[in-house]
Amino acid sequence: MSDVNRRDAVKLAAAAGIVAAGGSVAAADEKPEEKVASSGDTAAHPKTGEHKLDVSKVQARALANGLSSFFSRTTPDASPGRNILTISGLPAGTRVITVWITEWAAGNRPHAGGAFFYTTSVQLFNNGTQCRVVYNLDWGSHLPAGCQVIYGPG
Repeated sequence: MSDVNRRDAVKLAAAAGIVAAGGSVAAADEKPEEKVASSGDTAAHPKTGEHKLDVSKVQARALANGLSSFFSRTTPDASPGRNILTISGLPAGTRVITVWITEWAAGNRPHAGGAFFYTTSVQLFNNGTQCRVVYNLDWGSHLPAGCQVIYGPG
């Protein structure tokens, strides 16, 4: 029985006034399946802007110790409030990444204007080939945004 089904069963039992207890027994030669705690799928708030960036379409610069760096515009433009940027195309095995979100200006340059960008979460997944960046834009309208990224094998 999956965790979701157990949760649903407990809810139904509680609603019906029934108390249920359950467990599982494994044979001596069976290895119990390792359970990994997870917060589940990405749950985007309805007002969350979703953005994507493919590293294979930008020109990265090689830095010391196997690290690489790039600055690139994200599309579509950032929305006021919470936004999620998914970066894909990172080399498999990427274990180190840092991302700063900022306002983008013509000429593919970062710009520090009156808007504030707050990067709140940077998480690698899918064997390091993808990264989810959660950030907030404190401004009253959409703005062109860019990201400064440094990544590598760690």
